[in-house]
Amino acid sequence: MVVGRRVEDSERTLAACIARQCPPKEEIDASLAHAENQFIAGDYPEAQRTLAKARGRNMRYRKELPVEVGDLLRASGRMLALNGQRDASRITAIDSLDALKSGLPSTDRRIFIQRLAVADAFAKDGRFIAARDVYAKVAHQADAAGDIRVKGYALFRIAGMYTAIAPVVPAYRQTALDALRRIDETTEPDLAPFRDAAKLLRCRMQDIGGAKDGRACIQASDTDRVARAELVYAPSIDLNNWRQENPSTVARINGDATPQWADVAFWVRPDGTVRDIDTIRTSPNVDGRWMNVVTEALGKRMYRPLQLAPSDPGLRRIERYSIVYDVVAAKGTRIRVRSSVPHIEILDLTVEPGMS
Repeated sequence: MVVGRRVEDSERTLAACIARQCPPKEEIDASLAHAENQFIAGDYPEAQRTLAKARGRNMRYRKELPVEVGDLLRASGRMLALNGQRDASRITAIDSLDALKSGLPSTDRRIFIQRLAVADAFAKDGRFIAARDVYAKVAHQADAAGDIRVKGYALFRIAGMYTAIAPVVPAYRQTALDALRRIDETTEPDLAPFRDAAKLLRCRMQDIGGAKDGRACIQASDTDRVARAELVYAPSIDLNNWRQENPSTVARINGDATPQWADVAFWVRPDGTVRDIDTIRTSPNVDGRWMNVVTEALGKRMYRPLQLAPSDPGLRRIERYSIVYDVVAAKGTRIRVRSSVPHIEILDLTVEPGMS
């Protein structure tokens, strides 16, 4: 079950903080907490407005509070994406990076990680060359700074991006293999987990011949057991069939601005497969047909085997799925409208052990 403070309570806390002119760090924390409650409640536009107002009040503190302002901007970018403002989301990710750079040393790991987030935004927008260039820059900078772990993240992001594209666009297959080979050729001990993970990415390449090939490859390759759920295979959520089966969706010119969302709980078995998928909360307007597509894909996921006895129920997880119609320019004009082609945004709501 997804729980949290009532929206009214966090709203009062934030209002009281602003009224007494509380310190900027405290006000940012209160704004983030209130926006999170609004998001959990499904009020995406209000959550975005809360963060936008907090940004207006606190951007001037980015040099004194680079991490706090960076966190505020990162959350704002996520909400912009959920509200279909993809371009603004990408720009806000860059703003978050700039906030961190304004007050932290250039070799700080948090700057590297946020730069990876900027590259992720490029990749999500289909700008693969731009994403690759930023990933490669982080790999180079992290290597020079001696942060081998982040170097691994960057190299793995490149390989992950191209192995995800290759089953759909076979012309990228060799590019994906080259990226995997670059990871294979590393020698640093700290990159051993990434070399192991590269073997699993190779399994993804087999999905060109069908998902079952990739799953079987993963099960044969991944024998190490882990304490926490680590996703290694997830089929894409294809909404094409849902749109074809839903004439009103196909016929519409513009998409829906009203959020549709659902919180889905499931268990990861000790062997890494998924069981007991359960939709526990939804928006009032949710269309069960696209949710069927989501749960079908979720049931095919593979996680790394867990350090649990076979008789153990496994680990329970909760994810928020939102269907989003991005704001785009109408064809032949500068008028902004909702695209008629939806996509799914996923946020992990699981509270890990030891987290409050």
